[in-house]
Amino acid sequence: MAIRLAEVFAKVINLLKKYKIPYLVIGGIAAGVLGEPRTTGDIDIDIKINKKQIEIFLKYTEKEGFTFNKIKVMQKIKETGTFNIWFTDYHIDFLICSTKFEENALKRGGKIKIFGVRAQFPSPEDLILFKVIPSRPIDKIDIDNIAKRFQGKLDEKYLLHWAMKLSDDAEDTRIYRDVKKLLKEEV
Repeated sequence: MAIRLAEVFAKVINLLKKYKIPYLVIGGIAAGVLGEPRTTGDIDIDIKINKKQIEIFLKYTEKEGFTFNKIKVMQKIKETGTFNIWFTDYHIDFLICSTKFEENALKRGGKIKIFGVRAQFPSPEDLILFKVIPSRPIDKIDIDNIAKRFQGKLDEKYLLHWAMKLSDDAEDTRIYRDVKKLLKEEV
C-alpha cells in the first residue's frame, strides 16, 4: 500500500512536536490552507534549530524512519541553510530559521488542523512574505490567492514594514515593490 502525503505530513509534524522543535509549515501545503488548495508533492517547513541540534535532529528523524544522506545534508546546510530528508517517495524540505523575519513569523503563527493533525502555520501576511522572497511563478499565484482570500483583512503596515526590511537585507527593492503592488491591487 502506497503511503500518502497526508500520512507523511502527520508523521513529520508529530516528529517536530515530539522533539519540541519550533516550526512553521510553509510552501504548497500552507498556500493551500491559507489561499487556494493546490497539488504539491513535498512538505516545506521552516524550523528553528541551531547547528549543535542538527545532528541530534537527524538522529531523531532516522529513528522515526526518515532517510537522508548525512554528508549532503551537512553540505547543503553549510551552503544554503536548507536541507531535505525523505520518507518513502516524499521529501521534506527544511529551511533553517536564520532571520529576524523568520523569528517574528514563528511567534505570530497559529495552529490549524489539516490531515488530522494540528500544525503551526504562518499568518497570511508572513506566508505572503515567505513567498515573495523567491517569487517563482507558483509563488506569485499563491500570493494572489492568499491576498484574495484575506482581502481587506491583511495588515498592510506589517507587510510593508517587513517588505522594506527584507528588501534592505537583500539590497534589492523588488520585494518591497512587489508587496506594494499587491496591496495597491487589493484596494
